[in-house]
Amino acid sequence: MDRAGHGGALARETRSGAGAGGPRDNVVRARAPTAEVMGIFLRKPGFLLSRVDQIANAVYGHASAGGETLAQAEMLLAIAAGASSDQVGLARACGVDTSTTGVIVDNLQQAGLVTRIQDRQDRRRSLPTLTQAGRARMPGVASAFARLQEDLLSGLDAPDRARLTDLLVRLARAQGEALAPRWDAGTSPFARAPSLLFRRALQISHAQFAACVAPLTITLRQFSALVILHLHPGLSQVEYARIYGLDPSTCAIVLKKLAARHLLAAERCTQDRRKTLYATTAAGAEQVAAIQPVADRSERIMFAAVPADDVAWLLDMLRHIARRHSNLLRFPGSLPWGD
Repeated sequence: MDRAGHGGALARETRSGAGAGGPRDNVVRARAPTAEVMGIFLRKPGFLLSRVDQIANAVYGHASAGGETLAQAEMLLAIAAGASSDQVGLARACGVDTSTTGVIVDNLQQAGLVTRIQDRQDRRRSLPTLTQAGRARMPGVASAFARLQEDLLSGLDAPDRARLTDLLVRLARAQGEALAPRWDAGTSPFARAPSLLFRRALQISHAQFAACVAPLTITLRQFSALVILHLHPGLSQVEYARIYGLDPSTCAIVLKKLAARHLLAAERCTQDRRKTLYATTAAGAEQVAAIQPVADRSERIMFAAVPADDVAWLLDMLRHIARRHSNLLRFPGSLPWGD
C-alpha cells in the first residue's frame, strides 16, 4: 500500500464506474463517508503542511498588533536584518519568488513602512529600507514572530521541538529544493524558524508534485479536489469548502478551472437551483487513477533522505499541530480527528 493508504480505494471506485457521467449519475451512487475521505488527507504530507501553513498565518494574525501579514512580517524582518539587500536578496532570504517579493514590498511601501532608495554602487537597482515608521514597528513585529514560533510548537517538549526542527531543516535541503523558489538558508534570518521551515517543506511538496506530473498541468490542490469529488460526488462549492477546509472563493476558482477542463461536471441542484453540484467526469476519474501513483512517487522522492520512522513521526507532529490549532481557522475542514 502507498503512503497515502488510499490507492486501493481509488482503484475500486474507478473500476465501479465512478465518474462515468455527470453529477446526477454520480450522486445516486454510494458516496464514501466524508470521514473516510478526509481521513485520507490526514495521512498526506502536502495537505498537512498546507494546513499548518494556514495555521501559522492565523496564529501570527492573532499575535500581531500592527495588522501586517506573516509574509509582510518576514519581509520586514529580512530588511531589518540586512537593509542593503535588494529585492532579489530579500526573496532568497525569505524563500519566495522575486515577483511575490515585489508585491509584498509594494504593499509595505504603501503602508509607509518601507521606502526604496537607489543603490549608490549600482544605480540600476533599488534597496528596500525601513522608514521611521517601519523601524518603530519592528519590536512588535519581532515579538509577534517569536510568539508564533512558540505557539506553533506548543504542547511539544524540548527534545520533540529539536527533532522536528532538525527534520524540517533536512527536508528544506532535500531533493526537490531546486524546484522551489530559491532560499539561501545559510544567510537567512529564518534558518530555524518553524513557520518558515513548514512553508519551505510545503513549497518543495508542491514543486515535486508538479515536476512528477508534468507535462500535465495540474496542481496538488486541484488533484485533491478531484480525489474528494471522485469519492464523494455531488458537493456544492460551499459544501466542498467546509469539508476540505478552504475559503469558498478560493474553492470556486479551483472547481471552475477543473470544470473548464472537463475534469469536473457541474449541474444545478434539483432541490435548490441556487446551488451547483460538482462531480468528476469520466475524464476526471481517469485523471485521478493516472495521477495517484505519480503523486505517491513525488512523496517518496521528497522523503528519500528521511528514514521511514522519522517520516511517520513527522506526520504525527503535523497532525498534532493541525488539530491543536484548527479552531483558529475560519474554515477548519471536516477532519476525523478521532478521540
